[in-house]
Amino acid sequence: MPIHEHYEPGSPCWVDYAALDPEGARAFYGELFGWTFDESGGYEYIRLGERIVGGFGRVPPGQRLPASWNTYLAVADADAAAERVRKWGGTVVFGPIDAGHDGRLLFAVDPSGAAVGFWQGHRPDGVVLVDEPGTWCRHELWTDDPARCAAFYAAVFDGAGSQAVSGRGPRPRWMTFFLTGDGPATLAAAERRGAEIAAEHGRATVLRDPWGALFAVTPL
Repeated sequence: MPIHEHYEPGSPCWVDYAALDPEGARAFYGELFGWTFDESGGYEYIRLGERIVGGFGRVPPGQRLPASWNTYLAVADADAAAERVRKWGGTVVFGPIDAGHDGRLLFAVDPSGAAVGFWQGHRPDGVVLVDEPGTWCRHELWTDDPARCAAFYAAVFDGAGSQAVSGRGPRPRWMTFFLTGDGPATLAAAERRGAEIAAEHGRATVLRDPWGALFAVTPL
């Protein structure tokens, strides 16, 4: 099984979901991908079998934010990354903050308006299952200003840049793609539970879940 054991700076290393309706979202994504959830009442792990595939949190109460899938990029030093984000035209939303003993994170908005997280791990990161049905397989940065964004991420990562693919979408965002072994069944389950097909993107289909979060599914 493809378990990530090391992340180069700039590479996507984590994904999580910010829920408006945690119970409904667990039921929706559980049917789509066969996921289970820790259901600890706080920040939870999403699991496929016994393997971790991502995180599951909540939109903070009182904030008018949509549900969302969030991409995190690996950094060697979260504090230095925060300084570079500000210097090169981005906005730090929160952090850097400690995430227990695991590492430090910050969340930001790049100059094009795409929200993105940054993660500095304090120990080996080989816990996330990827590139199998029910897991994420790639992330794309969608922007109307790819040259500016390329310069921004190159500066944040001290010349390394981001290893994600750039594309174009309806508005700036990071898009997470999940593999599915049965595309028609996954789309039928999504629509049955209230999702909408937002767009076709090559072999992938972009979906809007019942709470407005966009994500993409792509067949093997």
